[in-house]
Amino acid sequence: MDIIFPILGLAIPILIILGIVYFILKIKADLPISFSYRGALRVYFYVVILISVGLGGLGGVSTLLKVGFGEMVGREFSYGNVYEEHRDDQQREKNEDHPADTEDETRSLPEKVELEMKGSLINGVSLAVIGLFLLVVHFLGRWWVETGDERSDLLRRLYLMAGLVIFAIVTIVSLATGIPETLRYVLLDINPGEESPGEPLSIAIVALPVWICYLVATLRNIRTSSIEQAT
Repeated sequence: MDIIFPILGLAIPILIILGIVYFILKIKADLPISFSYRGALRVYFYVVILISVGLGGLGGVSTLLKVGFGEMVGREFSYGNVYEEHRDDQQREKNEDHPADTEDETRSLPEKVELEMKGSLINGVSLAVIGLFLLVVHFLGRWWVETGDERSDLLRRLYLMAGLVIFAIVTIVSLATGIPETLRYVLLDINPGEESPGEPLSIAIVALPVWICYLVATLRNIRTSSIEQAT
């Protein structure tokens, strides 16, 4: 769940910038700027499709991968935060010299990790199903509304560019975080939980193919437009 808000925080300014670019290009091309219900509906479909991919893929599928890494590699690989919090609780109890007074503090470390894993599993399945449902509904809606010519127009290009930029940034950041953490986890003698590469590595595995899909679609769109202009 923690990944959703950073994605929205990243996507919103990019969409605003691309919207400004869209209006600037229309003004430079001397095209009339008027409200179109059809155009607004297309913008709605494109925005929700981007959100659906982020919700179902980066929020849902990556969380399920994180759970899988925790089961295959080790719980500390994916849930290092639980180990760190448990150590902090123990240190605080030792320094303050008083017994645990909350239910969470009285749980053992395996119980805390198991609870975190089950919560991640529930979140992952829920977000994946919701994201897939929204994606299918809005993809079909966009396909039904758009004409053949509109599938290579300026609005379509801006949508592809938005997806390309958003998922490129997410992929690069998650790879730059996940790979060094994974190497430190494997090569260094560290305490359990000090390195927890499960989450960034899972996000990178999901974001990379999405980024490639948007890149291929963008290049194909540019090539199709060039051929049409040449003919």
